Amino acid sequence: MNKIIFLLLLILIISCNSSIKTEIQNDNKKISELETFHSKSLKENIPYKIIFPEDFETKKDSLSLLVLLDGDDYSGIAENVASLYEFSDKIYPTVIISLPSTKESRWTYYTPTKDTTKIEKGFEYLYSKTGKFNEFADFVGNELIPSVKNKYNINFNQKTIFGHSLGGLGALSFAVLRPEIFENYISASPSTMYDQHFIFKTIEKNGRLNFNSMFITAGLNDANGYRENVEWLKEYLDKHKSENQKVGMEIYDTENHSTSGLKSIIDGIEFIGK
Repeated sequence: MNKIIFLLLLILIISCNSSIKTEIQNDNKKISELETFHSKSLKENIPYKIIFPEDFETKKDSLSLLVLLDGDDYSGIAENVASLYEFSDKIYPTVIISLPSTKESRWTYYTPTKDTTKIEKGFEYLYSKTGKFNEFADFVGNELIPSVKNKYNINFNQKTIFGHSLGGLGALSFAVLRPEIFENYISASPSTMYDQHFIFKTIEKNGRLNFNSMFITAGLNDANGYRENVEWLKEYLDKHKSENQKVGMEIYDTENHSTSGLKSIIDGIEFIGK
């Protein structure tokens, strides 16, 4: 608890100081750039933000990548936490790619199937957009990451994806359906109940998953089965993982579904570590 309070205080101080700076800095410290990528896979322009660690030009042989789903919500805290953990030598210097989202894009790109089995009343339009995760994975794995690597001449020693709620489902979908793109996963309160637990059924069908580290979380008061689903997944992974795979879980006793993502990004970055 003391660690969390200390980190949050430091993050608040850093955030206050950074709010008066310009969006793009290039003084051998930190560089943050806003970009737009025209995706052939998605057939649209995708905005993203890329954040580099301090003096990243001298660290290209030891860089990690962190991709954030719902990046508008989490890029600020991820940047500050990564900076603090790098300073403490807990993690490799980390490049962050922040992908913003809208309500429609989350339902479109983070869902692995087009769910027509149990459409909730009032959500008919969003359900009609679902099931384009594979196209989104093509964009991330075959277009965006290679473009960043080529543009900045980077080779990443490990790649991690973070997501919360539907984003957490998206992160797990990468692990289950497209494991060649990332090695590490941080999934906060994932919406695994989507389409009658399609992701869990696929995990059971496939058996062992291919990953280096998996960190999953939920709030103790997470409604609608989020906590129970995370506990099931942790038990399954523990039984089916290999010796070199690392699985972690946190059930936050003071958090609910909306707030569990905040602590998850803090603890998840540390858990992945070096």
